[in-house]
Amino acid sequence: MQQDQALKHRLLALHQRYPALGLDSLYYLIRKELSCSRKRIHRLMNELGISSARKRVYKSTTAHPIAPNLLARHFSFDKPDMAWVGDITYIPTDEGWLYCAIVKDLCTKQIVDYAFSDRIDTCLALDALNMAVRSRKPRTGLIFHSDRGV
Repeated sequence: MQQDQALKHRLLALHQRYPALGLDSLYYLIRKELSCSRKRIHRLMNELGISSARKRVYKSTTAHPIAPNLLARHFSFDKPDMAWVGDITYIPTDEGWLYCAIVKDLCTKQIVDYAFSDRIDTCLALDALNMAVRSRKPRTGLIFHSDRGV
């Protein structure tokens, strides 16, 4: 098609000038000048062998050092309050996201306590853990395990 040739010509010119641009950036620039879909740009980039000159940088979700894994994938316990696990779930609402942090006992498989917030932060997880500690008063040696959001 004639329009495919025009798009290919523009893609090559943009790629030579800005080799780091990927599909979304190239599509954004081209659609201002020529009528096309993102899917079409993707197909033409594949035909031309064009790809971004750099990969996305992985962003660590936490800056804190990794704590030792005391559970070591041992998730069965014979007494309550020996090991708890924590997790956060996302709940969509009409007003945005609501977050629920839970603390679960690995022996009884029951939720020990929980906390809700409209913000996902350290305070949410700590609120749930502190409420669980206050309500159950576990003995020294309790293991609390979380995936740290990873």
